Amino acid sequence: MMRNDLRPVRAVTALTAAVLMTAASLGGVFAQAPATTFDPPGTLPKQRTVHITGENPGLHLREKANGPVVSDLNYWRVTWSPVGTGHVCYLTTGTGKGPNDLRLALTDNEKLEKYVTHETMSKLLPGFADPPYKVVKATFSIEGDTITERRELCTADPSKVVGVWRKISPGRFSGMDPGNGFFMTFIIPIAQEGELWLNGKRLPGSALPGPGLPPAYLAFAETWLK
Repeated sequence: MMRNDLRPVRAVTALTAAVLMTAASLGGVFAQAPATTFDPPGTLPKQRTVHITGENPGLHLREKANGPVVSDLNYWRVTWSPVGTGHVCYLTTGTGKGPNDLRLALTDNEKLEKYVTHETMSKLLPGFADPPYKVVKATFSIEGDTITERRELCTADPSKVVGVWRKISPGRFSGMDPGNGFFMTFIIPIAQEGELWLNGKRLPGSALPGPGLPPAYLAFAETWLK
């Protein structure tokens, strides 16, 4: 519930800014998003219409510290949107542009996939859907206690994607105005370890440090207002 005193929603660390920016090392798949902090204590943001709310964890894995991202997961579990609820699991390997690279969007609601791709993520990261994702019908489940481990399972025919987060921090509640007409609030716990699996085979990369986004994080109660 939003309070009149927004002091807990202040942009508390550089991590908040990083979560709203793409990793420049992703080979040009994403473009950097502008990040403007929202910090006027005692006031409410002008935006009041809910655009989307849910969870949006990510894995951006590298083979060496500060190297390029070689395996990338952007996952949405949507609890409310104007096109309904559901899931969208974006998987990219390599830059997403090579002959053997993957660009998959697994979903159980195709209207939601279009909404998240074009009306949500692409508004924050203009290059998000370039190159376009291949949309695949899937089912979704969750495992783990979200304290020591969290696993997101995205199952399609023939692809099964599993994201794993381990050694998870409690997280901090924060908010941001990225300067694109939205105001965003979220709780972001950071994981010290992360893995991506495809069809029972672990994809390259580990949760190693690099520019931009944290390598492994969860995002709870993520709400976009416009």
